[in-house]
Amino acid sequence: MDTYNIYMDEAAADGLNGDADLEVTFRVVLSQEDEGEADENAVIVGLDLIDLLNLRDALQIAIDDFTLQAFEAVVLSPEPSDEELP
Repeated sequence: MDTYNIYMDEAAADGLNGDADLEVTFRVVLSQEDEGEADENAVIVGLDLIDLLNLRDALQIAIDDFTLQAFEAVVLSPEPSDEELP
């Protein structure tokens, strides 16, 4: 079975407040075609296709949970009363 390596590439991006933010992208490379030094530079080494699918599912669940929590915080937050408004 083929295995894959995951790399995280970082590039500086201009921030909204003038600070330099960090933009991150991920690459998935088939280990047989990987020309880099995966053991030293890859974030995760040697995942098979099932591992990649499990990782994708776990990330999707975490994203969905975060999104739901953020949505609930907005919807369920008490609206300011007239007395609290400036």
